[in-house]
Amino acid sequence: MGEIQRITSVRFSRYKAFRDFSVTLDRFNILVGPNNSGKSTILGAFRILGEAIRKASAKSPALVQGPHGETRGYQVSLGNIPVATENVFYDYNEEQPASVSFRVSTGDHMTLFFPERGICNLICETSGRPITSPSTFRQHFSVSIGFVPILGPVEHDEPLYQKEAAREALLTHRASRNFRNIWHHYPDSFDEFRLLIQTTWPGMDIKKPEVDMSHDEPLLRMFCPEERMDREIFWAGFGFQVWCQMLTFMVNQCCPITSRTGSTGYLDRHR
Repeated sequence: MGEIQRITSVRFSRYKAFRDFSVTLDRFNILVGPNNSGKSTILGAFRILGEAIRKASAKSPALVQGPHGETRGYQVSLGNIPVATENVFYDYNEEQPASVSFRVSTGDHMTLFFPERGICNLICETSGRPITSPSTFRQHFSVSIGFVPILGPVEHDEPLYQKEAAREALLTHRASRNFRNIWHHYPDSFDEFRLLIQTTWPGMDIKKPEVDMSHDEPLLRMFCPEERMDREIFWAGFGFQVWCQMLTFMVNQCCPITSRTGSTGYLDRHR
């Protein structure tokens, strides 16, 4: 078995605060720095790349605008990415394009190219067989990107939301507020999640969410079985709530959540 692919470096060209900036990555990296030093800019570029990889893994390339003219690539939708993309151009100068290039350990490159406002294209540069299908893309770029949304205490009274609303909250600060909704609407991997709870937090267990109709609006409850009586997860302690969220993201990172429209969302994991 060959070495697992990973991203080894990133180069920013006229992208937001970076006129020309490169960062080299090892197997484990910690990003630190003062406010407004560009940490969020770097992470935001990885979020866009994650969306681009998901598209390229499912669709064949088409003709798009690249740094050197028309080429085969993928147009990336920026609408549902939790990143400020209104202006990605250095010094607010839209006369010149912006780009972010990611080098993979194989030597191949994936470049996010921003020719104009609101447009992002993924351009792939490979040393071998050109990319013509999702399978050839995955052969060249078997990398994945994941983020853990902001962790926090679950809601005391969590309303029952629509399925699409729960899916859209997965990558935002609202993820913890939709914790029960996630498992209510997407229960396929709940048994795996529950087994992880039982094996990693001795003495604790958890049940699938239940709908509580005794209020003005439907609420979701999620109980942790105990010897005397079941306890709602809100009363199980902040540490346990955060651990449940972490395991939720880890389980579902391998199980894409697909909406009715066919678009895919992932519960993200930060590596």
